[in-house]
Amino acid sequence: MGSPIVAMYEPTIAELLSIPDTNAVAFNPANAVRRSMRTVKPRVLQSDMVPDIVPEEHSIANSEGAVATEARTTPTKRQRSLPSHHAKPTAADNNEVIEPLTPADSEIGSLESPLKKAKLADSSSPATVQAVAVLGVGEDAGNKGERDDDFIPNEPVTPGSLKTSQPPTGIIFPATPPPSDESQTPFPKKRILPATNRPKGAPRKSAKSPKAAAHDAASSVGTISRLPSHGKPLVWAEGRQALCETLSYYRAYQSGAYTHNNLSYGFLLDKDCGERAFMDEEIVITRAGGGCKRNEGGDMEQAEDQSSSSTTVKNFLNNKNYGVPVALIVGKQNAHCPSDIPHAYCVMDWFQVTDVWPEKSNGKKCFKFRFEKLDLANKSWWAAEGTPDPPAVRDYSIKTVRKTCIACEKQSPQIFQQGWLCLNEDCSEFWMIDGLEAPANLTYDNYFLRERTEWPKQIKPPYDLKPALLETDMGNDAGYAVSRVCWKGIACPNCGRCNSREYWNEWKCQTENCGFTYKVKQSVLSPRAVLGAHDVEFNGHALPQDTFTWPVTEKTAFMDNWRLHTFDILPGNVITHFLANSTINKRAGGPHDMFLALQDVDIGLQRFALKISGLKGPTLTNHFAVNFGMPYKYVVDVDSKPFAEAPKPIIGALHRLTWAGQKTVSDGTFQPFNELLTLGYFEQQKIGFHDDGESTLGPTIATLSLGGQAKMMIRMKASYYSGKTKAGRYDPTAPVLPGCKGYKERIKLNSLYGKISNQAFEKEKIATYKKIGRIGNPPILLTMQLNHGDMVVMHGADMQKYYEHSVIPSDKLRFALTCRYVRPELVDASQHWKGDHVTEPGNAYDGDEASAHVTTTPAVEAVDDYVMVDMPVSGAS
Repeated sequence: MGSPIVAMYEPTIAELLSIPDTNAVAFNPANAVRRSMRTVKPRVLQSDMVPDIVPEEHSIANSEGAVATEARTTPTKRQRSLPSHHAKPTAADNNEVIEPLTPADSEIGSLESPLKKAKLADSSSPATVQAVAVLGVGEDAGNKGERDDDFIPNEPVTPGSLKTSQPPTGIIFPATPPPSDESQTPFPKKRILPATNRPKGAPRKSAKSPKAAAHDAASSVGTISRLPSHGKPLVWAEGRQALCETLSYYRAYQSGAYTHNNLSYGFLLDKDCGERAFMDEEIVITRAGGGCKRNEGGDMEQAEDQSSSSTTVKNFLNNKNYGVPVALIVGKQNAHCPSDIPHAYCVMDWFQVTDVWPEKSNGKKCFKFRFEKLDLANKSWWAAEGTPDPPAVRDYSIKTVRKTCIACEKQSPQIFQQGWLCLNEDCSEFWMIDGLEAPANLTYDNYFLRERTEWPKQIKPPYDLKPALLETDMGNDAGYAVSRVCWKGIACPNCGRCNSREYWNEWKCQTENCGFTYKVKQSVLSPRAVLGAHDVEFNGHALPQDTFTWPVTEKTAFMDNWRLHTFDILPGNVITHFLANSTINKRAGGPHDMFLALQDVDIGLQRFALKISGLKGPTLTNHFAVNFGMPYKYVVDVDSKPFAEAPKPIIGALHRLTWAGQKTVSDGTFQPFNELLTLGYFEQQKIGFHDDGESTLGPTIATLSLGGQAKMMIRMKASYYSGKTKAGRYDPTAPVLPGCKGYKERIKLNSLYGKISNQAFEKEKIATYKKIGRIGNPPILLTMQLNHGDMVVMHGADMQKYYEHSVIPSDKLRFALTCRYVRPELVDASQHWKGDHVTEPGNAYDGDEASAHVTTTPAVEAVDDYVMVDMPVSGAS
């Protein structure tokens, strides 16, 4: 028996980066042949430089520990004639090398080489080798496949030139073929094209197949010309929000990868996939993670080094090591897709992460990821029309060559055809080919792209690629219809489109002529059902739960059942919080009845598209809305309904809020409300910081809260808090408001404006902001706990100019009914009638109260930029 051939396992990326490999053949950069684009004379290995020639059998350990046998009589031509840059030197001659041979994946079976056999001068000479790798050549005993005639073993692999639908089923070809004479180079004579290095908009000169024609396209949208896809996606979307609201495995509104709990669930491949990105019917290679910025041409490029400890890299490594598939989604702007996809976003399929490695792009370190399709039996829908079906029987013996760097003793696969590189980011030989930094125009190695993994049949993706429709009736779960799961989107069972829940009572597919609608059973919830488990309505005066800080001051008033907190924000600008109790809420026509009626009557609530959004496709608000009275245009365009068509709870809210407005603005300047906007919130829906400072509005705004609790927060706008615009410009004439950052310093700075030169003022400004330090986000000045039946009135000409507010509900269902005065002179006269309303005698709300008691204003004491507030009765400071 000769020397056994040692089967090599494939370590994880974490092992590749950290564990020395003592068994694999090593690469010595010091002894490498400098062969960059020049002629290399091959060396012929002597008989003592090859494994023993065994006419009987080799012993081979298979994946289960058993011993397989291989009949072999002579070394192959590849063994006899090898370039000298591939392997670690032997003990016999440090200048001679043995190339590592491609490892097999599992059982080797019969390995009779189909290569032409040749005799050595001394085939019986014994040989001793210290490091041997498996030669994975030959056909599997049970799979006598034929070689793919379209596969040229040494042809550079570029998008469009590779036919992965029919990989070779027999011999494994060398990544870099040995030259046959001195006039040949180790590279093919054919021009080597990089994976994605062609200029944008410039197609290749020729197309050899339908698949190649599909790839011969520009990478910029509008100029891409590709063949249509072979099939249709199971799930797709025309907008980013609809995609994220529908798919459980993809909720990333901004980034490409959606990660959660240290794993990656889904990954979007749209316009920017990085340098040397690649995609065919079964393999995807892309970058992921941060450190990129747009260059002058508008393309994303690596601007900062990416670390192996980054969240994205670690998560994808976890997917690889734990065998967790990732759902890949391709965007219309992806220039590497082999076909012209039919929609803005199309879900591809489930993929496994097979390789994670660092490389350099734009001189910076970044990480690349290779994904392999999990289902190799069926043809990918995104394959171009006319491409062949995948082979009925796969050849899994094709494996990427892996070598160990002698400098760091860590193993790396050969990813590029130009040569092997050490991919240990901490190694001195990282990203070097023969002692020189790797060129930008790199081409993926054929082995690396054609390798396929025989995935265990037990692997099942964690989710259905196409989400099932939600349950329409959850029995006793009364809050199901307004829960978080019920305001997510659905995938249309007819056409596969992802649709956000746009309407209060149903989903509608937005595909033209589809017509699919889906309703969920709405249960009417009692006010008790939406309160917290330990919350009880107040029978007497509600407890004070509002908090505030300087420069806000507060005074408290009591009526028979109402508690009133009035907060002074600026002189002439106040906020009054009316705190209700159970007596107020349970009266006929009161908050309890209004809350039940709004659930029982369809008032036309729906989610409207934002006027401005950074996402592709329509972006709907995070709440449902309907407007009554005068037209009101805020961040969305809401079609207004006349008060004459408003149901009772809307008119009842108008009366209550009018009363609250009159109590707050008691100087005779109150303008009666002529508009009411109703917002509906499902579980976890909210509205972010904004102002109601539209030019068409009066100075008073009032809100009634029904149902679940919510927090309303007030803060100064960022430009007034910091003193600078978004562009970083400082305006010395802008007001310096109490509570802003560096209040005293900025007052002092502005006092110099006009008294000294502009250059001197600029120096003072720089010195002032250096003293102020980090700006940060504006702090919350006032937080009000809004309970069922509470009302809030904001009044003041500068309230909406300098301050903004946010409302975050904490329970499953809440309505907010907000009244405003819309200036008729700024609205089309044909719309005025919608705001007409005459309160009949006896229907006006009078508060049900007869007396009030006002506390004294709390004493305040200034301490630097803060004020200590002594509150004997209300609030916490």
